[in-house]
Amino acid sequence: MQKEFVLSRGEGHFFFGFHDLVAWNFEGDKILALQAPDITVPPDPRVACGIGYFDAARQFHRLGDTYAYNYPQGARQQWIAETDNFIVNDRVEDKWGSRIYDADTGRCVSTLQLPAHVITDKGIAFGLDYARLFRVGGYGYTGLPDKQAHVHAPVDSGITIHNIYTGEQSLLLSVAAAANYRMDPSLGQHHYITHLLLNPSQNRLAFLHRYKLKDGGETTRLMTIGTDGDGLTCLATGFLSHFDWKDDNHIAIWGRTGSGIEKLRGSLLYRMMPAGLIANGKKVLKKLLYTRAKGAKAVAPFNWLLLEDTDNAVPAMLAKDIITEDGHPMFCPADRDWMICDTYPDEHGIRTLFLFRYSTQEKTTLGTYRMIDTKPDLQLADRLLEGVDEGVLKSFSLEQMAFTRSGLHCDLHPRWKRDGSQVAFDSIHEGSRLIYGYDVSSIIHVDKNVLV
Repeated sequence: MQKEFVLSRGEGHFFFGFHDLVAWNFEGDKILALQAPDITVPPDPRVACGIGYFDAARQFHRLGDTYAYNYPQGARQQWIAETDNFIVNDRVEDKWGSRIYDADTGRCVSTLQLPAHVITDKGIAFGLDYARLFRVGGYGYTGLPDKQAHVHAPVDSGITIHNIYTGEQSLLLSVAAAANYRMDPSLGQHHYITHLLLNPSQNRLAFLHRYKLKDGGETTRLMTIGTDGDGLTCLATGFLSHFDWKDDNHIAIWGRTGSGIEKLRGSLLYRMMPAGLIANGKKVLKKLLYTRAKGAKAVAPFNWLLLEDTDNAVPAMLAKDIITEDGHPMFCPADRDWMICDTYPDEHGIRTLFLFRYSTQEKTTLGTYRMIDTKPDLQLADRLLEGVDEGVLKSFSLEQMAFTRSGLHCDLHPRWKRDGSQVAFDSIHEGSRLIYGYDVSSIIHVDKNVLV
């Protein structure tokens, strides 16, 4: 039976990060990776992570270091178009910026003052406020303060845009502009923007606008904007999680919209109620809204939704009754009928890697991978979580925060090779954090003559 194979060998632990980037270069003979000496604690601002690539012989070439990383999303390292140059986030003086490395010469060829979350083939990079993300409990970087911590919806924080060749830069969209679009920003606190993702044609950006609520919860809005700054759109509001573009005009996302809880949160009654009363009654409200009579099966309000890129999109179902839990999706660049995805750990700590074909609604399981039982080092973790907002720290135990921010929490985060022949994923099932590959060419039969 076909199974996974190790793509990373060497000292320490290796990982890539999120499920929304192609890790291989255009030629397919190099794969980017980060090298971490210790995965039992959250990132330490004094300890760098190695950045480099594995060649076709699976030898690691470490080209430099970065202090701008987290374990779920890495350092947003990504190849630039068809070149063997890649961009990676790093601390540049007293701010989060980025650097460009030439894999052929092994040298850093450029240092940039702004970070890159995604980048177009033409070298237009879009970044986020990673200091704010760290403070509010998102996927930020450790070590620099949020200069707008006192402002709930800042006008000078948000999505940045910069040309890596000319140096031209600006703020594409502020947090304030997102918060003021089709909603009253005073309904929430600590607004922020996260999870940028380009559509296949690279002319629209999808992102999540999130804000904290007085009941201790958080609301998410799935939004899009043109890469030129025009056409801001809010597709949906609710509990929304991981997503990918199905095509240029549709986004697949796990979540729930229009629930009873969301309607209550938008009501005048909710705005008038004391925060303490809301927080204490939230569990009761959820039970009343989402559970049937005693002995009956609980209503499952979550699904994989398919949303058109338009305001208040009417959701269709992507894989109803086929994929029934959250995961990390990525559609194949060579054939977007195919999606690779994973699951969160089940009660036995096992994650599942699988393929899904939209046209036939078929799901194919590739493998299962168990998390290890090692616990994070709590003595160090407490200091490494300094700067996270008090409200976030109160919502989670130190053990939970330390684990989810450490490298021990290892989602598979599967990602495609550009031609659709392989997928790569991070896993910890063999005791150390490694990057694995899986040959899927015999399953999806992508036409190798298709230009991608």
